Amino acid sequence: MDPETSKPAGNGLAVSRIRHGDDDGEVHPELAPAQIEAATSVCRDLDELRQSLTHLRTELAAAAAKRGWRLAAVGMAPTGQLGPPPVADTPRYRRMYAEYGSIIEGQGVCGCHVHVGTPDLESTLRASNRLRSWLPALLLITTNSPFYRDVDTGYASWRLALWSRLPTARPPPHITSVSHYRRILDCFLASGMVLDPAMLYWYARPSTHAPTLEVRVADAAATVDEAVLLAGLTRGLVAAALVRDDLVRWPEHVDDQMLWAACWRAARSGIEGDALDVTTGRLVPAWQLLDDLVEHLRPVLEENGDVESITQLLQTLRLRGSAASRQRAVYRQRDDIKEVVDYVLAETMRHLNAQY
Repeated sequence: MDPETSKPAGNGLAVSRIRHGDDDGEVHPELAPAQIEAATSVCRDLDELRQSLTHLRTELAAAAAKRGWRLAAVGMAPTGQLGPPPVADTPRYRRMYAEYGSIIEGQGVCGCHVHVGTPDLESTLRASNRLRSWLPALLLITTNSPFYRDVDTGYASWRLALWSRLPTARPPPHITSVSHYRRILDCFLASGMVLDPAMLYWYARPSTHAPTLEVRVADAAATVDEAVLLAGLTRGLVAAALVRDDLVRWPEHVDDQMLWAACWRAARSGIEGDALDVTTGRLVPAWQLLDDLVEHLRPVLEENGDVESITQLLQTLRLRGSAASRQRAVYRQRDDIKEVVDYVLAETMRHLNAQY
């Protein structure tokens, strides 16, 4: 962001020239010129993850500052456009824009993607089938995009609403086998719905470049702590999906349309509102859904040594409110979107001990 105009600025291709070794993670440009992606290396516990995210966020902020910009961890830029040009100047993004046109333009959505290692593709798909009913709960943790083009959208996650214009940006279906998955992907490729497997934008999917399940339902996390919370619960879900059935119970097959409705409701109302329980089809307080998730995962969280950390991070979130509600509280004070942007910039650096 440009701190003077409070508009998206900068060039992800320029900032991404900061490269890190395997131990430090990686930095990449993204679809829109003002976007940047940071990816940690493989982390084995939440402390290691926190250190890696803190390091990457601090270095990116420093790189942006050298060019007169500020780093904003947010699901959508609250103001302005992320271009021109419509997309970053790479062959793949130019091809996407040529093929999909206006659907691609304006897709400057920023998500927090969590990869969890799995033994093989069959295990990856089994984990996806089991955790898919909890995807709305994971979105609730990170709703961080209530403002778009200077106005309150009425959504806690406008990112998910805007992203859903893309044809495959949906909850994953229940997959019956590896061959079933491959048939679906072949159909998408043959129809032109996707140009390559990386355009399969399901909220949870087998990664195209690593032996992992990639869970991608969440907004970009406003703070490192909220990213760590998301990762801890996501790892717990994948681990739970691959252990004995008598340790963690899973709901019966969840209807695709009910799951899509639950994800939409999470994006619309956020953690301060009601959520849809896909097992009953009824609205419940959103925090009840999160409390149920922690209890569901408790045996695995205890095995991972994550119960105390997850409990503390959830308590902080409960006290502070979601990123979306925090931004709205700032806006209500003076009806000034610039103050919202200033708040987002400060939140991005929260607890990093750096000033940019």
